[in-house]
Amino acid sequence: MKNRKKMAYIRKTGIYILLVENKRLFCYAFLWGIPFAMSCVLGWRLVHEGTVFGLGSSAAALAGSFLLFLLETAVLSVPAAALAAMVLCGGKRKCSESMPGSEPEKPAAGTGSAFSGKAKSTGRRPAWQIWLFYSLLIFLSWIPVFLAYYPSVFAYDAEGQLYQVLAGDYSTHHPLLHTLFLGAFFRLGIALGSCAAGMAVHSVVQMALMACAFGCAVSFLYQRQIPKWVRVLLLLFFALFPANSVLAVSTTKDVLFAGFVLLYTLCLYRALCGHGEACGRDVLMGAKEMAAYVFLAVLMLLFRNNAVYAFVAGAPIVYAGLRARKRRAVDDVQGQETGAWSGGSARKKYLYMTILVLVLYGVCAFSLKAVTHAQNGSPREMLSVPLQQMARTRVKAEEKIDPSLRQELDKYISSEWVFAAYNPHLADPVKSRAVIHDDPAGLIRTWVKLGLKHPAIYIDAFLDNSLGLWYLWDTSHAQVYGIGTESGFGYLSTDNRVMPAGFEVVEHSLIPGLRAFMEKIVSDNAYSKIPVVRLLFAPALYWWLLYLYIVTAIYKRRCREILPAVFPAAYCLTLLLSPTVLVRYIYPLMVTVPVILPCLMPDTRQREGENIQ
Repeated sequence: MKNRKKMAYIRKTGIYILLVENKRLFCYAFLWGIPFAMSCVLGWRLVHEGTVFGLGSSAAALAGSFLLFLLETAVLSVPAAALAAMVLCGGKRKCSESMPGSEPEKPAAGTGSAFSGKAKSTGRRPAWQIWLFYSLLIFLSWIPVFLAYYPSVFAYDAEGQLYQVLAGDYSTHHPLLHTLFLGAFFRLGIALGSCAAGMAVHSVVQMALMACAFGCAVSFLYQRQIPKWVRVLLLLFFALFPANSVLAVSTTKDVLFAGFVLLYTLCLYRALCGHGEACGRDVLMGAKEMAAYVFLAVLMLLFRNNAVYAFVAGAPIVYAGLRARKRRAVDDVQGQETGAWSGGSARKKYLYMTILVLVLYGVCAFSLKAVTHAQNGSPREMLSVPLQQMARTRVKAEEKIDPSLRQELDKYISSEWVFAAYNPHLADPVKSRAVIHDDPAGLIRTWVKLGLKHPAIYIDAFLDNSLGLWYLWDTSHAQVYGIGTESGFGYLSTDNRVMPAGFEVVEHSLIPGLRAFMEKIVSDNAYSKIPVVRLLFAPALYWWLLYLYIVTAIYKRRCREILPAVFPAAYCLTLLLSPTVLVRYIYPLMVTVPVILPCLMPDTRQREGENIQ
């Protein structure tokens, strides 16, 4: 009897809940901290020792290296978990609100409720006005960079894509829709008598599209009543961060793709998690929302070849996450409960829309290919990692390879060029020289045989090729093609690609001083000398922030808010098989994660009537 009273007292005072929450906080903090610590240890070993297995090949050396790895991981995971805990407990509700049997605090008079649809609107501007204001502000902030790089940053794959346009010989190696989009402005320039003028129009149009996407993101946070200081920081990031301003005038396909990923994620977030005033309830898509979702998803898939793999892989996860749960229907007009119950509609609608997206994508992709008579892209792109693993094995253990296996390997990766061509962070040199068309099945068999003999080298090759995606202090992604203002290579590519005579895109900086300053950042990598700021430029930061977002959502029992992040996470995993790590590849995460992460801030679901401006 006394024990029962004691337990009742403990529960009543909230000590029990506090202890439980602390245990959960401990577990979830280390759920993020341990993998992060492991990435730091493995990355450091790759950079400084050339292998994650440590120096020495004897059993004793490997055992000692493994024990040292565990010790280093354990030590580093403590500060990493402490950092994660600061984010996790930042959104923790008051103890009285999470006590068993306690009633949630009722909204103040006039504020409305999450189910009434009558949130206080006094002093709050319409969302479209906020969107327009922020979009214009971002667009105007990019104009100096546009003038500095006038007519555009004609780099990356622009040369290859426009050669297809000029020759009328198209390929699916690059997304056809983006090739045609870029080619339309190039043809406009030819009609105007200046290819540079056409690319200048392209820059302005792309700037406007991206500014609208970013303005929509800030407006999204305004609707969800995220504090003003967060919105200001996000606005400054979109407007002033060099990657955003320079890529806004760049010709790479990844720019518009990133914009579509951002809008698609926010559209799915609204549908599954509600708007600012409706956050926390089941929200079923209306006709307009469904049309917008399908439209954005199809465009997103058409602008990146590997996006469809991420979409297909992520769809079952989202579908499984939409467990049919009953909810009380709401009269949107009167704001009164009707007493009706419904469930499972969100799941069905998502399934139908997913099928529709894939069908429309297939029809559009087939139609574009048929109209342009495009040839299929090379299968080499899918073999980047296997070819890197085979090449690394040849470079690191040439003498240890069995003679018969070495003879098989010569058919695909010859010793005559592999030692000079192999780059641990870039698969292109090996991929372009490897012989695979004659016998792709034989290549796969040889790859398997070699991997069974040298698994450690295969693991090192995979990790080294994707180092920039998961190692926060990696620098290879910013110098994989070189470094320096003269070459135009570095963190971003700003070199001006050469076109045939009569079709040149001549660069003419209208603000040369600003261009020189920007080149110090994106070509000379001057940002890397600033201790904390340099982390904002690291591609790995945005993966670890996305993972932190997922862990935080689980910790706060807001698991439905994980579902909009499924596609960005799946897309990031496809990058592990890419030929290298470049900022433009991870750019969709760079612009999406900073928008959804603040949605898990403290009590964002309980501010329905609060006026935050």
